[in-house]
Amino acid sequence: MAGIGFELKKLFRERSAAGYMKAYGYSAIVTTGPFVLMAGMVLAVQMMFRTFEVPQAEMQLYTASVIYSFVFSHVLSSGFVMIITRYLADLLYGGEHRDIAASLFGIAAVTLPFGTIIAVLFFWNKPIAFSTKLLTYIFFMQMTGIWLQGVYLTAVKNYKALFFSYLAGVFISVALCFLVLWTGLLPAVDGSLLAMNIGSAVILTLFLAHILRYFGYTKKGLAFRFLPYFEMHPKLFFIGLFYTAALYTPNFIIWLGPDGILIDGTYRCAPTYDVATFFAFLSIMPVMVMFTVSAELNFYERYAVYFTYITKRGNFRDIEDARIDLLRTLWYELRNIVEFQLVFTVVFLGLGNYFLPFVGLSFGSVNMYNLIVLGAFFVAAAQVVYTLLLYFEDQRGALLVTGGLFFAQIVFGVGGQFFGEVSYGFTFFLASAIVFIGAFLRMQYFCKRINYFVYCARPVFYRPPNGMLTRLSRLLCGKREGDDLV
Repeated sequence: MAGIGFELKKLFRERSAAGYMKAYGYSAIVTTGPFVLMAGMVLAVQMMFRTFEVPQAEMQLYTASVIYSFVFSHVLSSGFVMIITRYLADLLYGGEHRDIAASLFGIAAVTLPFGTIIAVLFFWNKPIAFSTKLLTYIFFMQMTGIWLQGVYLTAVKNYKALFFSYLAGVFISVALCFLVLWTGLLPAVDGSLLAMNIGSAVILTLFLAHILRYFGYTKKGLAFRFLPYFEMHPKLFFIGLFYTAALYTPNFIIWLGPDGILIDGTYRCAPTYDVATFFAFLSIMPVMVMFTVSAELNFYERYAVYFTYITKRGNFRDIEDARIDLLRTLWYELRNIVEFQLVFTVVFLGLGNYFLPFVGLSFGSVNMYNLIVLGAFFVAAAQVVYTLLLYFEDQRGALLVTGGLFFAQIVFGVGGQFFGEVSYGFTFFLASAIVFIGAFLRMQYFCKRINYFVYCARPVFYRPPNGMLTRLSRLLCGKREGDDLV
């Protein structure tokens, strides 16, 4: 998180129940907001569809349009989010705010054209109405923008404003959807998508206002100064891309398999597996909140002390004591997070087995849900591990974890197709468990050799990037007096 840690420290220094509640609430908003936004709006609209007796085929088309927009915007933006997160962290650490707001427009200008190309290729020659394609494309672009804005929102301190921005967008979407279905002014699918687009536009606009208000916007800001980071830290892009794609790879494989269905000749889905996945992924929402609030704060303090001693004023004994304290805190916090998530996993297993049959899930779907919940536990734990590795600049280790997760999901998912529905969920669980073990071993390997990685594994002389993107950045940004682009 680019800046949330700085704000959470202030909240925890209050040493009050209100301060702790603010910290947990703020973390929850910035880490789980997009998922809650999508889930809340989709469930509310589906309930209204049933109330107004909208045909099942139209409900499926609406749901598929929204899910595709959410999933592929998440995958598309993930690599860019990692790059811009590193860029913002460097700017915030150095106290340079003048380029932050400008970089939001720059990263959007880089990301959105890729989204447009993907959408055009996907919808080309698809039989659904052009209006539905257009509204889905707009929602896809807006969700991509919200994912990108989320990086900047981690540094915006007004968490109440962020919460009410989400609330306003969801309320407007649901209210407009109800109005459309009640009056019948527009077809159900297009009217509901239009309502969601309006609500999402409100969220985007309010978020942009918060970001500009907090960081300010100056014409001297360099919008494309981040481009050299793609050459300086290329692994970060693939770390984000592989991890996010791995979350949905089992769904993609099942969509294309014999149990996938085709909705209106456009979207491939597997409703039985997709619904189980949706409810199962709710179980891992607490882990990043816990990580942000607990581990990042306690761990980061020791991390900062350790590297301050190394780079500025520490003798050998100071550095060694700080190293021991850092590693002790790392393993302590990692254990706490895993135990915390394990509790939520058990709770979701119990609640799911009791309540999901009441919402129409079959015995087989509940079994899938159980396995996906267990797999999600290992995925969440692996995410925490690779995030900690990134603190130490072990981008190679983090890439091994996320790349391993992605390719393991492909191998086990494709292999599971030979066994049919009985393998659904189990392949996700098996791949995730194996990769978590690998991530844990990588963390152990790194911690045992931390002195080598800190002192010897990095280049002795800094070589600034001079590739195509760096030259493009210089061309677009020019040369600002007293400033070095990279």
